[in-house]
Amino acid sequence: MAGKKIHDSETKIHLIQCAKKEFMEKGFVGASLRGICQKAGVTTGALYFFFQDKDDLFCEVVGNFMDRLNEILREHFSFEVREMESGKAKEHDDSSDFEAVAQVVHELYTYRDEVLLVLTKAQGSSMEHMPDRLVDQMDEHNAFICEAMCKAYHVPMVEQSVVHWMSHSQIDMFIFMVTHMDDEEEALRFAEKGVKYLLAGWYGLVRP
Repeated sequence: MAGKKIHDSETKIHLIQCAKKEFMEKGFVGASLRGICQKAGVTTGALYFFFQDKDDLFCEVVGNFMDRLNEILREHFSFEVREMESGKAKEHDDSSDFEAVAQVVHELYTYRDEVLLVLTKAQGSSMEHMPDRLVDQMDEHNAFICEAMCKAYHVPMVEQSVVHWMSHSQIDMFIFMVTHMDDEEEALRFAEKGVKYLLAGWYGLVRP
């Protein structure tokens, strides 16, 4: 990379690619900024031009995946909120759940290396507890949906501990899938069955 400006976009992309390899090989704690710079053929000064520290670099490596996942979740959550607020709690179209799951599965396997970094290599980074944060997101949304459905069916609100467990179950389904299945088509078939199981559980809780 001799002769190239240290602040060009190609240098940044190359650093991210080399960092991804280093993090996958050694995990966040074991990864070395010096080693990343050696792989990229740049000085540490070049790295610090783009990134504040190792954590900032790790977040950049997995950032595209996290952005896409959050976008899909926001869209699906917004759709379900609109359904509940328009009085359609009893008319929920399960096909929307399967569409959202298919989107999530595709993104998980498009960015599978980054997903595995977050799930298995992030200890010591600010991404270490990302699965727990996703559960919290699901929890807040699921509590709203559950309350709306319980009101629609005129049944008592489900205990928060049960809603929390269901939220965990949703996230755990995807974690099991992406860490155990290499093939996207196999993962999609598994996820579709998992969603049927989870939906049956939800309806079993809220329908009299």
